[in-house]
Amino acid sequence: MKPVTARCVRLDRLESSERALWSQWVQTQPELQRAFLSPAYVEAVAAVTDGVRVVVVEREGRCVGLLPLQSVKSAWSWLGLWEPVGGGMTDYFGLVSPADSTLKVSEILQRAGLGALFYSHLDATQASIFNVSSRAQSRIGLRIRLGDQAGAYWESLAQRDKKLVSDTARRDRKLQQEHGAVSFEYQSSQAPADLERLIVLKNAQYDRTGKAAPLQVDSNVALLRRILAVRDPACTPILSVLRVGDRVVAAHFGLRCHQTLHFWFPVYDADFKAYAPGRILLRRVIEAAWSDGVRLIDRGEGDTPAKRDFANEEHLFLTDVAAGPGWRGWAARAGFALHWRTTP
Repeated sequence: MKPVTARCVRLDRLESSERALWSQWVQTQPELQRAFLSPAYVEAVAAVTDGVRVVVVEREGRCVGLLPLQSVKSAWSWLGLWEPVGGGMTDYFGLVSPADSTLKVSEILQRAGLGALFYSHLDATQASIFNVSSRAQSRIGLRIRLGDQAGAYWESLAQRDKKLVSDTARRDRKLQQEHGAVSFEYQSSQAPADLERLIVLKNAQYDRTGKAAPLQVDSNVALLRRILAVRDPACTPILSVLRVGDRVVAAHFGLRCHQTLHFWFPVYDADFKAYAPGRILLRRVIEAAWSDGVRLIDRGEGDTPAKRDFANEEHLFLTDVAAGPGWRGWAARAGFALHWRTTP
């Protein structure tokens, strides 16, 4: 088999035929039906962030793979380091290529003249493509597979955890009894205002928990606002809202890619914590999403009781460094290996 060639280009230098292939591969391959791998998502990131590029991989003049990346702006920049488009906002990463691809990312980096690629959120199905090393970190990802028959998911969940199902319904009724009528919109009718409220509530959650706060970064907020206007079947924004009167009790901003819905930014008003509003919202999102044609809800990386309550499937996400040849690749591997050994 002849060797590949690769070029690192801006989005506006991408051929229309290459973008069409990109959309086709994401649409037709279930393992690539992830909004974060779509051209629409990459275009949204590029509109608010500098340094976004796509590595176009070719063999005998034919496009055989696409790898969207962005340059890293940090103390590691001198290594010519790259990362997934969107950085910490991105819940999925991988090479977009045909199902029978035999490509190797190390060769792609070499052909494109790139130093090294630090990545997280790589689905384990692409481990061989990225030649994942023994030093790679792995984290569980959880999913909710809804099935093709109406009600089948709820019947299965009730058999597995009857208390969870009944308690969620009870809290839903209690919320209505004590605070009045509860309304739910799978797709908000006042999306811009509801997105701003979600951002406020999410940042308050970050402050309470002491966790990293991506929505306190201007470019990340700009990305959410940009994506809200996207209309693409591979990257459709879904802003769901649960209200009591005019007050937002819980909300979720996610991305739909064909039959997959990424549960991306869920949040609830802490004043209503006793009612488990996050569970009430998720229950209603699941029902509405199934009716809308969604068959898989992806909860992203991380294994928590709240995520596991409704999940019925798990997989692995991988974090590692893919390095090209030469001193920059060697330095990237050595530097990150040391970082991982010394970081708790």
